[in-house]
Amino acid sequence: MLLTGFAKKLHHKNQYYEPPPPDNTRFVLVPVVHKIQSLYKEVYRIGSKIPKRDLLGLHTRVESVIEEMLSLTIAAAFTPRISEKKKFLLESARLKTEITKQLVRTEYELHIISETSYLSFQEYLQEISKMINGWIGSLPKP
Repeated sequence: MLLTGFAKKLHHKNQYYEPPPPDNTRFVLVPVVHKIQSLYKEVYRIGSKIPKRDLLGLHTRVESVIEEMLSLTIAAAFTPRISEKKKFLLESARLKTEITKQLVRTEYELHIISETSYLSFQEYLQEISKMINGWIGSLPKP
């Protein structure tokens, strides 16, 4: 059998796989994407410690807003620098960051998450907010 690309055969299982692509895509160079991804991992990890009622309610909303932030910043990374769309995507990501801050605060006030988790999430969100605002500020003025 002729293999295309990087596909390789696993000798012991007689199966084929493709190794992951190399990390040379443009969005890898955008630190805010990594920061949002780290925040998402932290939020996801504490999900197992949250009661089902809260997990399926407010916490799920927090996770989905963070996923939207991640999508918006990745889309912005692939958008040309001189574009109104890029500014729109980043403004939307900034809005999602502020929404996430309020949702996380609500989780803390309802005692869904601990103070330690709350402070950790807020620290992430402050850094993300600064990064997005800096990115918006670096865009060329129309």
